[in-house]
Amino acid sequence: MLRTIPMLLVLTSTLAFPSCGTDTDRADTDASSDTANAGSGSAATDAGSGDTVESDAFSGDTADADADADAGDTGADDTSVAAPPAVGQTIVEACRGETGVDEHCLLVQNASACSAARCDKLVVVFSGGEMGCESGAGYRDVLAGYAAAGYAAICINYFETSVGSAVAPYVDEATRIDIAVREATTGGWAQAYWNGAELLLEGISHGATAPVILMARTRLDEQPHWQGNRLTAGCFFDGSYDQAATASLLATGALGGAACETPVSYQRWLERYCGAGATAAGCNLATEPKAVDDTITSLLPATFHIRDFKLVECGSNLRPCSGDIIPAAPIAALCSRIDASPTHACSYETLPDDSHLTCHASGYATCQRWFEALPRP
Repeated sequence: MLRTIPMLLVLTSTLAFPSCGTDTDRADTDASSDTANAGSGSAATDAGSGDTVESDAFSGDTADADADADAGDTGADDTSVAAPPAVGQTIVEACRGETGVDEHCLLVQNASACSAARCDKLVVVFSGGEMGCESGAGYRDVLAGYAAAGYAAICINYFETSVGSAVAPYVDEATRIDIAVREATTGGWAQAYWNGAELLLEGISHGATAPVILMARTRLDEQPHWQGNRLTAGCFFDGSYDQAATASLLATGALGGAACETPVSYQRWLERYCGAGATAAGCNLATEPKAVDDTITSLLPATFHIRDFKLVECGSNLRPCSGDIIPAAPIAALCSRIDASPTHACSYETLPDDSHLTCHASGYATCQRWFEALPRP
């Protein structure tokens, strides 16, 4: 079950949206941190309404609640269902309870380039662990940048909060992510604004980790809703593909050799696999079964249904904790292994002086250029 409910605001002015092709400046992206998503409650405010109304997610303007009838709201007496707003949000209630977490998924959407005709290209961006699609300027600017380039663009929060995103091993999130992707690519918004031709999957941090592990460890990505009819590809920034190696970096990355606490804590990695209050003495991620499942650097490329990848490491020249969160070596190793296959390809890029906190928002255009240069059938 899902509800398309872009936010209603209590201030009184007319809601406006960016016109097709409007460029926006890039802003720093949100960290994959333990900070709870400050904006998640706003989308849930209208959770019981079932209305379809336009969102302020990209405009900066505010709307009078009485104006929702002019913003795509469909009344009980309507005989037809209006298309979803090109710019808005959709809550996916079917996610609730998956992975043992009582949180929904949220899609933040921008198809301002596709209002006159459905776009060929759809980019699906997976949020980092902070689940910041609707509250983080970096994600809004990335979606707006893609929209200005002629894409339909969606960002997925596959949890409501950073607390929810820290509970389970990444492989256990697969069903929840699959539910969100299905709505993102086949739901009413996608049907209205995307013709199904080309699909770019993109993510940062947690959003570059869980979806790639899903592709490696399950067959969910073989389903049609993970595919474009003409081309499908994945571009991911600073994913964790060796959990023991990531924990090792975080264990001694702070000043004086102490464990990292912010923006991503060492404790978060231990507790993901060994439960609340886990300690290094009792949680060996090199042998912990779920951590081993979440380590994919030695898997055969044939496990990936998608053939074209770009993997980007961020911050390896910067101090651990504050700038470098994920070790570069496993990212390079996975990309090399994929690229060695005659049926797959992987382009590796390093952004060593660009922080984990900022590399996606400042570097997403590299994904766009790479995707657009891929050969088409």
